Amino acid sequence: MRVLPDSELDRYDRLAREHGSVFDTVAWTGLFGDSLTRYGIYDAGGTLRGGFCLFREKRLGLTVLRDAPYTPSIGPFFECRAQHPVARLEEWRDVLTALAEFLEHLHPAVVSVSLAQWVTDCLPFFWRNFKVIPYYTYLLSLNQTDEAILTGMSEVRRRNIGKARRDGLCAELTEDYSIISSLVEATFARQQKDLKREHLKKILFGFANASNSHSFVVFSNGVPIAGTFIIYDAHTAYYLLGGYRSEGKHHGAGALAMFESIRRARELGLKTFDFEGSVVPAIERYFRGFGGKLTPYFRVNKAWLPLEMALKCFKRGLF
Repeated sequence: MRVLPDSELDRYDRLAREHGSVFDTVAWTGLFGDSLTRYGIYDAGGTLRGGFCLFREKRLGLTVLRDAPYTPSIGPFFECRAQHPVARLEEWRDVLTALAEFLEHLHPAVVSVSLAQWVTDCLPFFWRNFKVIPYYTYLLSLNQTDEAILTGMSEVRRRNIGKARRDGLCAELTEDYSIISSLVEATFARQQKDLKREHLKKILFGFANASNSHSFVVFSNGVPIAGTFIIYDAHTAYYLLGGYRSEGKHHGAGALAMFESIRRARELGLKTFDFEGSVVPAIERYFRGFGGKLTPYFRVNKAWLPLEMALKCFKRGLF
C-alpha cells in the first residue's frame, strides 16, 4: 500500500466505480483537497488492485486519521480475483491485514475510521489491538413496487406520509441546492451541532449534478419546510443530507420528502437505498420506520496508549 501517484488516477477511479462506491471515486475524494490522501493497494506484481482514502487533521497539535466529512467510510475497495469462497476470504484477509499494519505504520496519535459495509472480517484489526465497534445503517431493497415499499413501513411512518398529502403538502424534485443548504444549516444550528460549511458547499455546488444526485423539497404554502439530498452510484442511493424548518413544520414533511427520494431512486433503476444510519436513538428510530434491513458495518479505533487512557474518560464507547 502506498500513496497513489497521479498517473494512476484513471485506473483507481475505474476500480472504485466497479468495486467501491461513489464515496471512493476521484470526483468525490477530490472535494477535500490536501487534507485527504488516496492510497493504492497493489499486488505482488505491482498492479493496482484497489484503494482507500484517509482524511488527516490536527487536534491540539496531534495528528488524527479519520473518514472525510460527510463520507461513511475510507473503503477499502479491491478487485478480488479469487473464485472459491475460502480463497476470496484469504485474499481479502491479506488486504485487511496489510491495511491494519499500514495504519499502524503511519503512527498517528489517533486513528478512527469506518470500513465499507462489505468488510465483515475485522480480525486483522482485532489482533492488532484496534477497538472494533459495530455501527448500523438501514438498507432498503428497491426491487419492489412503491406500494410494497409503503406497506413495509411502520404504521407511524405511513400515517406521517398520508397526513402530509391530505394537508396539501407537495414534494418537488429540485436542483436548487441553496434551499437544501439553508434547511441543513437551520437544522444543525437548532441542534447545536458543528456543520462543515466549506465541505457542504463543495458537495452541493461543486459535486452534485443530475448524474449523481437528486433532491426533494416539501413546500407548505410555497415555503420550503423540509428537504432531502441523495447521492448515488450505479447501484445504491445514499441519504446524505436533510433538514427542516421549525417555523411551519409538519410531522409528515420529512417523511414525504424521504418517500419521494426512495421512489426516485427506484425509477432510476437503483437496487438499494441506504439511509446512512445513526446510533443516535431518535434518528435510528426515524430511519427504522421506513422498513429497511438493519445492517452492521464496523469502525476501528486506536490511539497512543497514554492518549487512549485519557480518551476513555470522554469517549468510552470508542476507546
